[in-house]
Formats: sequence, structure tokens, C-alpha cells
Amino acid sequence: MKYLLILLIALSVGCSTTKKDEDGANKVSSTFLGGSIKVSYTKDGQFDFLTSTANAPVTSQLPSARDEAVTVATIKARRQISEFISTEVQSERFINSVSNSLQNSEVDSKNTNSSNNSKIAYEVRENIKQKSTAILQGTFVENEQLDTNTGLIVVSVRAGRKESDLAKSIKQSVSK
Repeated sequence: MKYLLILLIALSVGCSTTKKDEDGANKVSSTFLGGSIKVSYTKDGQFDFLTSTANAPVTSQLPSARDEAVTVATIKARRQISEFISTEVQSERFINSVSNSLQNSEVDSKNTNSSNNSKIAYEVRENIKQKSTAILQGTFVENEQLDTNTGLIVVSVRAGRKESDLAKSIKQSVSK
């Protein structure tokens, strides 16, 4: 029961960061599921990308063991994305976390408006829902790393607007 309570608290907590991308647009990111999922979006509500991090143990010293662990961790990370889109994005917790992230990112500019932040959070939700199929099809392994202390492979899977557009254009060019 204690672990369930900790898990629920971790699921409801969202962190935020703000940065400018190469286009000069302010990006905000929120983390979910205890830091396993990171969603990045613009301050006007446009979804940019999401990353999912998962791990798997390397179970032997065989050369194929690392590849198998990468495969398992990649499947876990992609499953987290799918479950996140189908459950967490639909929840009010998502709206609250995105709104809070927006508010925290605007603390230094003193331009906080909770109703506007809520509106942007709903726009982020709608963007993710509308692009969910493209997001799931456009996932790729962004990073894989072996933690030698624990014997775990840590994999980050990324999917985003740019990646889904690229996957779409590749699919169209292949079908011609």
C-alpha cells in the first residue's frame, strides 16, 4: 500500500523547464510518471516532442545480451508512450501538470494567467490526441546507455512533430 501511494504521488507530480529552440520559440517541458515521460511544447500550445525512458537488465555476458536488453527497454519505453497517450493525457492531472509547468516557466516574466495556462494545456492535450497515431509510428531510439554499476541498459525513445513529419514523407516516397 505504501508503494502504491508513492507511485500515485509520483504520477501526479510534474516538473517543468523552459528554453528557446532554434526558431526562437519558448519551449516548456513537463515530466510525468516519475520522470519516465517528458513532454515538450511551445507556450502557445503546440506539441513539440515527447521522450520516454525505460531500462532492462543485461542478463548475461553473451554478445547478444546487450541487444536483447536494448530491445526489451525499447519495447517498455514505447509501451509507456502508448499508455501515457491513452490514459494520462486524458486525465485532469495532465491539464494541471501542464498548467503548473506553464505557470512555473512564467514566474520570472510575471505574466501568469491561470485561465490562459489552462487553455494552452487543453491545446497541448488536443495536439497530442490528434497526432497520437503519428507519434506512435514515429518513435525512435534517441539514446541507449549501459549503466555498469547496475547492469541495466537505459533507453530513451523519442517521438515528435518533426519526426512524425519525416516518417510521413519517407512513407510517401517509398509508396511511390
